[in-house]
Amino acid sequence: MTRRALWSLAVMASLLGGCASLPPAAPGPSLVLGSHERDQVLRNLPAWRASGQASLRSPKGAESFGFSWQEDPHQQEVSLRDPLGRTVARLSATAAGARLLLANGKQMQAASLGALLESVLHVALPVARLPDWLLGLPRPDEGIERNGDGLPEILHAEQWTIHYLAYAPVGGLLMPSLLQAQGPDGITLRLAITGWHFGQHP
Repeated sequence: MTRRALWSLAVMASLLGGCASLPPAAPGPSLVLGSHERDQVLRNLPAWRASGQASLRSPKGAESFGFSWQEDPHQQEVSLRDPLGRTVARLSATAAGARLLLANGKQMQAASLGALLESVLHVALPVARLPDWLLGLPRPDEGIERNGDGLPEILHAEQWTIHYLAYAPVGGLLMPSLLQAQGPDGITLRLAITGWHFGQHP
């Protein structure tokens, strides 16, 4: 097994051991995986969570909120917070369907997470694509422009264009810390990711 492959395995083991916050202390260049190995590690992660701040603009208005997006083999979970840090909505989805719980106790169910998120944000977002966009993982059907490190700089995904404005080293990987997605009908979603957790949520 090559040294590069061994380092990829070591990074995977490290990521599964806990969480990381941005911005961490910058490691030396030899401690950060190249873009190809990075993608391989991330595609094989069984679970992860990203959290931070978001702003959403559309012809219907503008709002800012905190968010947490969690993926594992069994379900997706999304939490939205108001500017004071209070959770105002919790969304979860499994193979059986999706559920929304609001702070006032109101509950809703739907076939997909996207339908419930639209009922909260009043804007249709490409929810099926968002997990890969958060990770900075392009799909084969997405046009891509890369930066000097080989990482996505601009993705063209159907009616959406995603600009990766900043990355930060997290546990041996360069992870997005600031991105902006521009979609149809004047929709702009800007995400500042301030924390990553790799592995099952404790």
